[in-house]
Amino acid sequence: MNLPRRLLLGVLSLLAGPVAAQTFTIPPGAYRTGAAYHRKQPQPAGLDAFYPDKRGQLVVVVPRGTKTAKLRVAPDSVWGYVSEKGRTSRLFRNEEYRLEYADTLCVYSQNSTNVNGALGGTNGTGTRYFFSRGLTGLIFPLTPRYLREAYAASSPGFAAAVGQLRVDKSLVDFDRKTGLFRVTTLYREMAGK
Repeated sequence: MNLPRRLLLGVLSLLAGPVAAQTFTIPPGAYRTGAAYHRKQPQPAGLDAFYPDKRGQLVVVVPRGTKTAKLRVAPDSVWGYVSEKGRTSRLFRNEEYRLEYADTLCVYSQNSTNVNGALGGTNGTGTRYFFSRGLTGLIFPLTPRYLREAYAASSPGFAAAVGQLRVDKSLVDFDRKTGLFRVTTLYREMAGK
């Protein structure tokens, strides 16, 4: 292949990366229900969304001709929101949880700050993980005990597998190849049986 053609292909491949990264799999905006999120139907739809503003409201940035406007939505009237970067957050009982994995077992994360060991650690920040059964279930800390209690009746194989997980294995170990956490991999394996 000649040099100009290689340069052209190289430039095109560099341009294709950012374009692909800017596509939204889930449109930004506020989602009234978990079902609306599943159907990818925000209300209101926008270019970006964030929470909280100085009034404690969810803000959706919407286009208005060549300009934008900020619509404020009461957080207790929505299931959650998606930001312009494609990050999904669920609002539950006045708390914000970032949705990491959505299925019949949903995994959430929440950054927390430890103040003088208040959360059992030293000063600094840490990530805590949570789960819910489906997009509308109650949110619980992601621990073997809570998982066993939540899934004992509906998925006894999964509950048993969680109970047999070695102490040195974390439920939130992330496998870059599959894009799944250990808990979601385990859940999928047990659901297939």
